[in-house]
Amino acid sequence: MLKAVIVDDEPSVLEGLKIFVDWQKEGYEIVGEASDGLSAFPLICEKHPDLVICDIRMPGLNGLELLEKIRKTVSPVPKFLMLSGYSEFSYARKAMQLGAVGYLTKPLDSEELSSELSRVAEIIENERRINEENLEFIRYTANQLYNEITSGKRGEKLKRKAHFIFDIPQRAKVRMIRFITIPNIHPAPDSKIYDFFLNIAGVKNENCIFYNGNGNYILVMHDGMDFFPDYTELAGRIKEIFSHPNPWVFGLHSFSALISGVSYDEMPESIDICSRQIEQLYTYYLLQPENNVLCYEELHKKPVFSERIAKMESVIPERLFDKVINAVKGNDYQQVVGAVENFFDELGKNADSTLSNTICLYRLAGMIGKTASACGVEAGSILLDFIDAIGNGNGKCKELALSLCTYVFEQINRNAGKSLVLLENEIIDFIKANCCTKNISIQSISEKFSISPMIVSRIIKKKTGRKFNDYINFLRIEHAKTLFAGTDMKITAVCEEVGYSDYGYFIRKFKELTGVLPSDYKKKYS
Repeated sequence: MLKAVIVDDEPSVLEGLKIFVDWQKEGYEIVGEASDGLSAFPLICEKHPDLVICDIRMPGLNGLELLEKIRKTVSPVPKFLMLSGYSEFSYARKAMQLGAVGYLTKPLDSEELSSELSRVAEIIENERRINEENLEFIRYTANQLYNEITSGKRGEKLKRKAHFIFDIPQRAKVRMIRFITIPNIHPAPDSKIYDFFLNIAGVKNENCIFYNGNGNYILVMHDGMDFFPDYTELAGRIKEIFSHPNPWVFGLHSFSALISGVSYDEMPESIDICSRQIEQLYTYYLLQPENNVLCYEELHKKPVFSERIAKMESVIPERLFDKVINAVKGNDYQQVVGAVENFFDELGKNADSTLSNTICLYRLAGMIGKTASACGVEAGSILLDFIDAIGNGNGKCKELALSLCTYVFEQINRNAGKSLVLLENEIIDFIKANCCTKNISIQSISEKFSISPMIVSRIIKKKTGRKFNDYINFLRIEHAKTLFAGTDMKITAVCEEVGYSDYGYFIRKFKELTGVLPSDYKKKYS
């Protein structure tokens, strides 16, 4: 539902606005009303409506002044529909210059109001779709860039790209947070989770958080932001907020946060330094899972932390970790088997130190998970099985490690040698089978098939003649038509079944693609 606030100094007009149209049917909810601009301003700031219907001529703060004030203080700025008398067209023109999307003349006409509400809703939805697609692409690019930096790539071009994508000023202090989520089902990035983590960190810039695969979200902070506290304040804030929400609301079993120290280095080294600190925290976190918020600045001076990191680096030579990872990213499965065998043979030579071996296995799990994420492979459940086995001292660790490496290897190499036509058909078949999944996105498809979002977009356009969101809407409405014709499901149930969480949006899309309302279609064909 879109949110609306109505503002007019005439009680009869306010009442008329409420009863002239079926707001729910149009996809709106009136969340507030005010009789003048002065009282409307704090209401709009509090409610963050999508639409404000506002009279131009009001005492105190008129409609034009209210619009101008809102534009300077509220983000995103709601759409404004202005109300005016026939003799006030000069005011209406001024309102349009200030960014109003339209105006209605008094006395109000119910059909005209309904038509304007539909038109504005379409504007809002198109803007949201474009913004979501742009944000999804930026986050995908941020994840790719992060993986390039942490794999050791450097260069002036990469440096400029890092400053631009992460929106980090020159010589800024940088801190990173890794939010670890354990999903109840197959993990998929969700806007509610992004918003939750941004709110936790007190960050407004949506570009600075991205999904790093396998339930991990990376948030990049810098001291040019409005909120850049020290680690004690940040950790306290996260612990406080973590103590209230139920992870199950987000489809998660649990969530944790690893907070790096502050890096004073230039880009992209600062990202790499923070990433390495978080990797060390991750190993420690796996050994102490009861602590769901860990700070590098708090722990790195403690002897127990340093000792465990040192043990991890001394038991198994670095080349054996690298050998496993390189084999997983290669194209020879026997090398994967051999690398895992060599790793566990070396581990067996240190049988007297259970703790050291556990630390090394956790590090191996972290490195394989990171490799999977970098290659767009979701290894969530099988990775968790391996991690659980390490924690429980399960004798099947070697078997599960090989299973994990095999799975990631096969997923990375799955598309090798496939014809483009076959891959295109697989992508379209996948979309058809999963179009009613609420979290389906270009990014989730690109990760599944290990190809870039731009290529996914081009394939969908080439094969269907439609953009991604248009194709999803087409498939969902076609399925809704089938449900209306073949079942006695209620319209709200069908809306939910075909993947829409916004009833008003479903109604508009159904009418747009079929020419009739769902209620009329249901009467005719059920």
